[in-house]
Amino acid sequence: MGYPPNPPNPPFPPPPPGAPPPGGPPPGGAPWQPGPMGPPPPRPGGGKTGLILAIVGGGLALVVLLVVGVAVILVGNEDDGGGGGVSSGGEIQLQVGDIVGGAKATPRPDGSLAMARPGVSSPVVDIYADFACPHCGTFDKANDPMLKKLAVDGGAQVVFHPMVIFNETMEPAHGNALRAAAALRCVGNGARWLSYQDALYEHQPASLQTEGYDLSELVSIGTEAGVADAQFEECVLDQWYAEDVERVSQGYIDGGVSGTPTVRVNGTALGQDEISTPEALRRASRPPPDGLRSRFTAVGHVNGTGTRH
Repeated sequence: MGYPPNPPNPPFPPPPPGAPPPGGPPPGGAPWQPGPMGPPPPRPGGGKTGLILAIVGGGLALVVLLVVGVAVILVGNEDDGGGGGVSSGGEIQLQVGDIVGGAKATPRPDGSLAMARPGVSSPVVDIYADFACPHCGTFDKANDPMLKKLAVDGGAQVVFHPMVIFNETMEPAHGNALRAAAALRCVGNGARWLSYQDALYEHQPASLQTEGYDLSELVSIGTEAGVADAQFEECVLDQWYAEDVERVSQGYIDGGVSGTPTVRVNGTALGQDEISTPEALRRASRPPPDGLRSRFTAVGHVNGTGTRH
């Protein structure tokens, strides 16, 4: 796409004491362990927050999210939601994932995924993130449990928008992000999509200068996340959706997303103070009446670089 070098963004708040460093665990660390009895991946603050993956009858993915003692179970179903967008190879069929508690995980043809209870259409909390962005990894570990619970409780429609914010001059970050986002497009089931997204962050390269997310690793991550079939492997290895990821990302950038993570509530970008903690983000996800907010510019944070113009 050929964009100029990127100016620095303001620093993202450091993770709480005891939390993993920005960008996830360094290469060579303990691998992400799925399974009903495995330890959950670390989340800031410790305690009762985590994510566990199990495989149940029929090959469906079961994801148990523990948030302050509350269990949320994501179960993939077989409802055909249509094709998965523009592909250079085959087509991935999209399937809605049922979330125990009454919510749905609905993958969309543009590569995003909406999570909400039926009938809940507002407020809409849009999350724009890049898998190579270290602060996106920190943001996900801090806020993902709260966002999932918010959707299950009917408090909002939460929409995840994976994208590539880095241009081609910023390798290996650009290639890392593109391969990961394109691989996620190869997961058609909504519940497994969420599980694969979580696993991608657990395997995030340690820094913008670290090579990662090679194609064989992305296939292996799928096996960990309960996605193991020939079509998924072919889709990942041949990067069926890479060009469409680039196209969709450019659309987000043209629409005002200048850095990641960017969070919008009903179309209005939140400021740094409003995404600094899960509680701040939860409060900001309940917008005041129309006319009381005045910020309409996107705010993003990418470890000192990564803002496109």
